[in-house]
Amino acid sequence: MMKPLLILTTIFLAGLIILLLPDNNDQMIRLNKIHGPSLQDLAGLVLMISVWFASCIFVIKKWQRVIKSIGRNTTYFLVLFYLFSLSGVVLALILSLDLLLWISITLAVITNVSVIITAIRAKE
Repeated sequence: MMKPLLILTTIFLAGLIILLLPDNNDQMIRLNKIHGPSLQDLAGLVLMISVWFASCIFVIKKWQRVIKSIGRNTTYFLVLFYLFSLSGVVLALILSLDLLLWISITLAVITNVSVIITAIRAKE
């Protein structure tokens, strides 16, 4: 279990580093007036999203253990809170609200990581 987790973490961190590196700001996709990923950003995002997708599959496979570990109400609250945070990201991109964007991203990441850690730690 630890080796795949280490590999996924390494891929995610590589994507994050690529995303954080300075680029020439040539937007490949325009999200709003001030936001849009460049080709370099898209490469980092693809790595990060692929790890996110793999972690979603992992959590779904361990779903019953997650519910047993932290309770049904808490689990579904975290899922709804995560979806609410993601909708905040979308709204912030549509309305060009940087503060809402960073708050929503932070809440979504914290929620996502807590569910993934719960799935990793969940006992049979």
